[in-house]
Amino acid sequence: MLDESLHRNAPNTGNAVALIGVDWGSTHLRVHAFDSLGGIIATRQSARGMASLHSPEAFAAALDDLLSVDLDDGDAPILLAGMVGARNGWQEAPYAPLPAHADALAAALQPLTFKQRRAAIVPGVSGASDGFDDVMRGEETQALGVPPGTRRVAAPGTHSKWLTLDGGGVVGFSTYPTGEIYSLLLHHSLLGRGLPAEAWSERGFIKGLDTARERPDWLHQLFGVRARNVRDAAPVEELPAFLSGLLIGYECLAANNEPGDGGEVAVIGGAKLAATYALALRRYGIPHYIIEGDTAFCRGLWRIAKAARFV
Repeated sequence: MLDESLHRNAPNTGNAVALIGVDWGSTHLRVHAFDSLGGIIATRQSARGMASLHSPEAFAAALDDLLSVDLDDGDAPILLAGMVGARNGWQEAPYAPLPAHADALAAALQPLTFKQRRAAIVPGVSGASDGFDDVMRGEETQALGVPPGTRRVAAPGTHSKWLTLDGGGVVGFSTYPTGEIYSLLLHHSLLGRGLPAEAWSERGFIKGLDTARERPDWLHQLFGVRARNVRDAAPVEELPAFLSGLLIGYECLAANNEPGDGGEVAVIGGAKLAATYALALRRYGIPHYIIEGDTAFCRGLWRIAKAARFV
């Protein structure tokens, strides 16, 4: 079913659609119509993310539902990125190796059959990390959309990514499953039992950040959430944010432990989560700026589309 919150960025006054760009995450689907200069004519979205779809036919129907509303002219090429290319997605797009510049990703596009349209999936990216090949899908496209000269990117989320850029392309990255661990501990562990899951406290969050900086024994410090609760050593309303501060703090510190000045970190994401990470970086004295997730995605996808001569 179409999401009632779907919206337009601007009225469609007859501008020709040059490209349909699709951002397909685990829990969301967003479709953007681009004009010939890379501007966004319209955006539509639904909650039919990858995790809710279980067959190629279901993926095709979910996309068709959005395109059938007066967004699409039925002729523009379609470029998709994100979890749509995962093993459990519409069609698996093999990972591209580092470095991941726009030209390299364009050369590795996975063709997709959809209603006799020119369509393709942007591959994910894999690269050697600390003892294993790390992987990502979607963040590489967002990273290509940050302003020129940016050398470091943070894409917070369920599995946060920290990316290194050079020459406008991704040359390295690391993943931190911070959001997933927070959810598991808060909702499915003894550490989180009895804590008000919806409570938020900036004071508790900052205490978590400071503890992470002062105490590197992160596994021991996580149990401190439980100890503070049962000993009434902190207001219970502060403890979810304290846990968040611990986890985000350890992530930010680990991702920024290399010597040297990498310049400002571009924090990509929705307003609330990006602001939370900005607070952590500010507390640690790490220069940064925020770029909205859809903006970065659309700019990056347009770069890939131009490199692939889709537009």
